Amino acid sequence: MDASPADNPMEAGNAARPPRRAAFALLLVGALCAGMGQTIVFSVLPPLAREIGLSNLQTGFIFMVSACFWVIMGPIWGRTSDRRGRKLFVILGLIGFALSMTLFATSIRLGLVGALSGAPLFILIVATRSLYGMIGSAGPPAAQAYIADRTGAGDRTSGMAGFAAAFGLGAMLGPGFGAAAAVLGPVAPFYAMATLSAVMAASVFLFLPENTPPTARAARPRVKVFDPRLTPIMGFAAMNGVMVSIPMQTIGFYFIDRLGYSTAEAPQIVGVGLMGGAMASLFSQLVVVRRFRIEPRLLIRLAPAFFCAGHLLIWSVPVASMVIFGLVIAGFGAGLAQPGVDTAASLAVKEDEQGAAMGLVYSSGAFGFIISPFIGMTLYGLAPQAPYMFTMTLAICAGVFAWRSQTIGAARARVDDIGDERPASAPYR
Repeated sequence: MDASPADNPMEAGNAARPPRRAAFALLLVGALCAGMGQTIVFSVLPPLAREIGLSNLQTGFIFMVSACFWVIMGPIWGRTSDRRGRKLFVILGLIGFALSMTLFATSIRLGLVGALSGAPLFILIVATRSLYGMIGSAGPPAAQAYIADRTGAGDRTSGMAGFAAAFGLGAMLGPGFGAAAAVLGPVAPFYAMATLSAVMAASVFLFLPENTPPTARAARPRVKVFDPRLTPIMGFAAMNGVMVSIPMQTIGFYFIDRLGYSTAEAPQIVGVGLMGGAMASLFSQLVVVRRFRIEPRLLIRLAPAFFCAGHLLIWSVPVASMVIFGLVIAGFGAGLAQPGVDTAASLAVKEDEQGAAMGLVYSSGAFGFIISPFIGMTLYGLAPQAPYMFTMTLAICAGVFAWRSQTIGAARARVDDIGDERPASAPYR
């Protein structure tokens, strides 16, 4: 009598892989949409902000407030997903993203047509963008915890790199998508992204499997902000957030003020730079990280060197082609850093703490977005190249920290874990 797949663990694992891959693919498409939305906002908002009378500092403040809510809510959503299941919060995050984009676009439109101006307009734009931090922050921690639930230690870096690569691909496609949608109007890209996010929320609701219902769990110690297993990783994530966010928030102004582009020309050339950085990030995640299975500790330790080199080029050679090349080099470093940080945090905690750990790591990165407007815009007021001098110096400090940290040094998958996967019986929480 032939053995059934249930009697043969290897056959059971093989039978489980197609639906798992389909589930992962669905989550990756959601990450792609989020990446597109981010680069569309960063490339389109600075010129639009100047048209409706917002200052550089006010523009940075818009991103900062949303990041504040992300820092607060990300760990809460992630920890709750450990108890209530992942799917609900993936859907909630996509809905929050769609709602925020819709209202954000509408508020900017009111400013462009002159229906609203001054402080009321600024407050409305801040509030609508903040919805992304309040509700949209539910999605990424739950999605990455979903992946961590279904991968073994040796495969987790690859899984996390796939998620980060999907976001990077979206970041690469975002400016082109935004330029195409802008034919219909200056805020049309935001409405288009809201529509895509709503479609993804419906798709996750209909097709993402969660085979077991959420169950009540015994009380256990919660992963806290100052958990010694995570604090060095979170510290690096915060520095990484600053190094990533300051260029995103200032590069549009840099092309206008330092390189002499007009407000009409800047979005296109900024889009090229951001797309180049996203392509480099995608290459590092899909080819370097996944193909060569680099340990997370090495990813974290190598990334600052690329940030340092890229930002040095941006401020020291004020030529558009070299600035774009600097963004590409820094993007490669960002592509190494994100899966390294995510995997290091995932490996540092228990299986039933994955959501909480992912929420804290994402919040740490968002913390970089909170402080970066104060740092970046203040330094930009002194000189357009000053923010990049600062991030180059910060990259050197982050590299020294990563090489000296014992916690980061321990972030590695054991050799005998390579190729290990979660068993087919692992619950779909």
